[in-house]
Amino acid sequence: MPSGAIPGPGATPGPVAAVAPVAPYFVIALLGYRLFVTSKALNVAKRNVEEEKTASRAAKRTAVNAQRRQEESERAAAEAAEALQRTEEARFAVERRWFEGVRPECRPSKEDIARMKAQYYYSPGFLHLAVVGSSGSGKSSFINAVRGLSNNDTIAAPTGVVETTDTVTRYIDPRPDSQIFWYDVPGAGTQNVPDWQYFNNLGLYIFDCIIVLTDNRFSDSDLAILRACEQFANIEVFITRSKSDQHINNLALDGMPRGFDPCQADDETRSRFQQVKSETRRRFINETYQNVQTNLESNNITPKKIYLVCKDALHAIWDNSPSPMAIDEEELRNDVAECARRRLHKDVQK
Repeated sequence: MPSGAIPGPGATPGPVAAVAPVAPYFVIALLGYRLFVTSKALNVAKRNVEEEKTASRAAKRTAVNAQRRQEESERAAAEAAEALQRTEEARFAVERRWFEGVRPECRPSKEDIARMKAQYYYSPGFLHLAVVGSSGSGKSSFINAVRGLSNNDTIAAPTGVVETTDTVTRYIDPRPDSQIFWYDVPGAGTQNVPDWQYFNNLGLYIFDCIIVLTDNRFSDSDLAILRACEQFANIEVFITRSKSDQHINNLALDGMPRGFDPCQADDETRSRFQQVKSETRRRFINETYQNVQTNLESNNITPKKIYLVCKDALHAIWDNSPSPMAIDEEELRNDVAECARRRLHKDVQK
């Protein structure tokens, strides 16, 4: 068959040519290449393993550090909470001792007394009388009344529904023969003047007399002031219940039929109202005296006289005029005058 011819069907194949053997150097090169590739892959795998181990160790260190920081933060937070609790407990203990009448740990120094006297223009030869009490108890109206002024006078202490006094204010009695300086003191129990800091912060220890004015039951502020006053022999205290006329009138109206209006009632009904009001007045006076003394005794405070007053009766009595609404206004005026006489006589003897 000619060279390159394709054998047809049925042709007998010729002899197969022998395959030449592969050269040894080629096999060696191939094996070397495969070894190189395998070695390189192994190195990459080892490097990856090491990197993963390194990353794992770093992650563990990070986790350990994070855990340590968290524990430190929790410990610091717990210590801060404990410190805050100790501080609060100490503050509450001071306040509790204060309200229980325990002598304050820090009493005013001579420098404190001198500073507060200078601040309030304390003058020898005069009686310095502070009117204190809870916000809204009627301190400014009281001071106006005992000075013979109405709330609308140009030199009157400002009054209002809300606390109108934010600093201790000194008022001169306009009567030419008066030797009293009246001081209108900010109401206790407000945000600006917390109860337990009221007495010392405002320097009430320099006054000759303090009138504790309340228009209802005693507050914690009133009790704190009364306890503090007992620690200073130089202070005389007068407990005064203000707005007595309003309380009596409101209680009497509560005893009348619903819808009762004294301005529109007939003579018989008005007469009945006056009778109810008279009975209510007697009951109010007796119950107030008793309740105040009971309250003082239950709080370990020395029993004191209580004066029931209203501003209109105060205005009249202080001007030596009668008033049908008066209860203890004249007695309060006389006791304040006696206090002034004793103090001024003592100043003259010094």
